[in-house]
Amino acid sequence: MKMPIGFRFHPTDEELVVHYLKRKALSLPLPASVISEFDVLGTHPWSLPGEVNEKRYFFSSRGRDGGGSGGYWKPIGKEKPIIETGSNEVVGMRRALIFCGRKPSNHTNTRWFLHQYRLLHFNSTQMVKGEMDGDWLVFQVFQRKRKARKHAAKMATCIDFTAEDCPVFYPPPPPTSPSSSEITEVSPNGLDEEESSSFITSCIRN
Repeated sequence: MKMPIGFRFHPTDEELVVHYLKRKALSLPLPASVISEFDVLGTHPWSLPGEVNEKRYFFSSRGRDGGGSGGYWKPIGKEKPIIETGSNEVVGMRRALIFCGRKPSNHTNTRWFLHQYRLLHFNSTQMVKGEMDGDWLVFQVFQRKRKARKHAAKMATCIDFTAEDCPVFYPPPPPTSPSSSEITEVSPNGLDEEESSSFITSCIRN
């Protein structure tokens, strides 16, 4: 399903697991037909359907770990729990992977990433609604944008001008108590702090 101009499919981790992946596994109607089925791990990320510059979402079954002769997906960081609001139960897990291209001399990281979401468990009351298929996964595929150097250049330029030529910088918001949104919070480039650190370490090793 193609989204209308100006609309974006931007679910939280909890919404993706609870309202889409869980209902898919139980063969229940989905809130919207915006996630298609596709063999994500067996396909090059640039060959996946949809807009390359947008985050893309796909359902896929387990058992695939390829990517074709041109590369493969490598896990980075640790799995993160997805907590359901209200019950405070861990209903799923999120894992980050980076696409590594194969070259004659070595294997190199690319800017292609995905978040893989899996269900953790079902209880008996959920099972009676339909037969559970725990083999389903949902993927979020995206490219990590390179903005660090541009941001640094803007900051350096700002110093050379008067205050009225510079953007206003507000203090960061006060810390809040831990919640499920904090556990799954990601930066604008799609990766959280730990995943970004793992990515940098992986780049140094390669």
